[in-house]
Formats: sequence, structure tokens, C-alpha cells
Amino acid sequence: MAWMIREDQLDPDQKEFINVEAQKTGNIWIKGFAGSGKSILLVHALKTILEKQPNAKVAIVVYTNTLVDMFKTGIKELNLPATIPVMTYIEFVDKNTSHFDYIFCDEVQDMPVRVLNAMSSRAGTVVVAGDSNQSIYKTDPRWQEPVVDPNQVGSIINARPVTLHMIHRLTRSVISAVQKLLPSMNIWGEKRDLTKKDVDIRLCEASDESEEVQYIYQEAQKGTALGDTSAILFPSNKAILQFVDLILQVMNKPVWKEKKNDWGKPDYRSLNHHFKEHGLKLQFIGSGYGSLKDAEQNKDAILMTYHSSKGLDFDNVFLPFLNESFYLHPSNAATVFMVAMTRSKKNLYLTYYGDTHNLVDKFKDECTEISISDLLHQQTPGKQSNNFDF
Repeated sequence: MAWMIREDQLDPDQKEFINVEAQKTGNIWIKGFAGSGKSILLVHALKTILEKQPNAKVAIVVYTNTLVDMFKTGIKELNLPATIPVMTYIEFVDKNTSHFDYIFCDEVQDMPVRVLNAMSSRAGTVVVAGDSNQSIYKTDPRWQEPVVDPNQVGSIINARPVTLHMIHRLTRSVISAVQKLLPSMNIWGEKRDLTKKDVDIRLCEASDESEEVQYIYQEAQKGTALGDTSAILFPSNKAILQFVDLILQVMNKPVWKEKKNDWGKPDYRSLNHHFKEHGLKLQFIGSGYGSLKDAEQNKDAILMTYHSSKGLDFDNVFLPFLNESFYLHPSNAATVFMVAMTRSKKNLYLTYYGDTHNLVDKFKDECTEISISDLLHQQTPGKQSNNFDF
């Protein structure tokens, strides 16, 4: 999954950070909206440190196993040593007792307080990155203890803030939709990459769920066939299993007989094997299952929860089942939905049948509305739709 960019492609603020801020003493907190390049900057800062201090002991601490996968890919793309430890915050606290010269941490806004304290006590310098607007937990789902208040990050680790103001990943349409979904963010007030082509958000209505999943699978495969990444994101694992049952039925494939892992949860390794065995170009990624690199090499569309997608980006993002029965916890529904929407680098598809959810209604006028039934009927031999431009 190629996501890293060269140093000469960094924007002026990012270059200033690499050449000046990253070489000052003291801890740093890199702030910025989704798509501002925080994760990329962490790896470039690490590279700069190692160029000047080749014997420095460094580590990367992240929130999920999927981010571990992504950062290892970024390390490889910049020709950094593959031996650099990249670990989840749980591994860092529970399994690693080393002291480091530098620790680089991503998605800091979702870390429990004790992780920040551990990083501060076990590193000469700590560089963290995060976005308080994407803070979706009050209590850590694994340890059941308080998550850091983003306003307190700087004081806990005694870090000076550095803010990135250029949004690179998101198209103008997605930025406009986020502004209407969460106006208090004032994302429209930030600079955006004017060289990036805008693509309308596609709001796609189906006549039923079977038609909806058929269309999503078809369009996701168009993207991966051309070398793009395609991710289908869901609010819960339950919704993923609903999609799985439907797509297997639509594609006339055998039902997956759900297996449990040692913790009584679905064994998604078995599900991925089922996809592969029956020729479906899909892969579940999350909770230690699946691989971004493997999905890209095999041209698989990725199935993932909104929460697991944090910190990642994909060319094509699909958000299914956005009708009135769609559920996110009301305490942070808009924020979690915004996180899912902002994973998109190029094309964002919102699909539903019936009536749209009230979250979608907030920015519906920013979307191009499409009838899936009409498109599927058009796509017969000799007659091709022109609505899509991968």
C-alpha cells in the first residue's frame, strides 16, 4: 500500500518541520485535520533523525495492528531499516520495557493516559501526532480506563504544538460535506491542495440490500483492477457479517459457517480463507487479521470497521447501509462518521435503500444522487455507463 511521499513532495509547513522543528530539543505534538499528512511527517522526521544520529534507538507506537502494517510499509518505502520496532500501544506497555532515544506515536488522541506517561518516562524525546477532532473514545475499549483529553496531551508529555494547515488527501466535496456535518470543526477554514481534482460524493440509492452490495462489490473491483485501493467501511463487525452474508448470496457462493477464535469472537482468518477459496476479491482487515500489503498485491477490496480505519486512507471508500436503521452511538456518531468519510483520497460512495440516515441528510446537497437500479440495468453488453471515472 504505497502511501509515503518523497521529501521533495512535502509542503512548506512539512519541510519546515523536518528541517527545523524536528531537530530542536524537547517533545513535540503534531496537530492537523484528517488528510494533513501527520503520519507521513512522523516517518520523515524519524528518517531525518537517523540520518543525523544513525545509532539512535527509535520506535513507533500506534493505535491498531493495521497502523503497524501501514507504518512498516512506509519505513520500507523510505528505505529505512526494517528492524525499527513498530508496535501497538498495548504491546509497548505490556510487552516492551526498552528505553528509546526517540518514540514516534500516531493517533495520540485515542491513547490511554498511562501510555503517554510510559512514553515520556522511557524516551529521551517523544513526537506524537493526532487530531482532537477525531477523538472517538472516552474510555479505552481494551483496558476500560480513561483516554487522554486531547487538550491535555501537551502538558502530560511537556510537548510544544506544531500545527499543519494544509489538507492534502480530501477533495473539495468531502471537505464541504464535513463542514456541514461538523461545522464546529471549521475545516473549511484550512488550506487545501488546489492541484487535487475534485470528485463529487456519490449518494447511491438501491432498491434493496442485495442490489446495494452487488453494486458496491462491482465498483470496488473496478478500482482495484486499475491498481487503486478500495475499502468498504462499516460501523460494526455485525454490519460486516451482514454484508458478507449478502455478497455470498448474491454471488452464488457457499455460506461462510462462522468460526470462533480463542476469545469467542469471529475468526476472520477463516473468513478470508473462505473468500479466497471461492474466488471473491475481498479481505477483512482488523484486530490482527488480514494485511494491507497482501490486499493490494491480490487486488482485494478491504472490509474494515470505521474504528479500524483511523489513520488510513484509500483511493475509493464505500460506506454501505446508510438508511434509517443505520446505527452509531449518539454520543459521537457524527465524529465517527466523519472519520470514515475522510479516509477517501479520490472517490467516496455512500449507499443505501429506503430513506437516508439523518447524518447523510446534513450534507446531502453536496452529493451527486445516483440510482443503482438504473446503473445496473445500463451495464449490459454494448452499453456502458459514463458516470464513473476511476
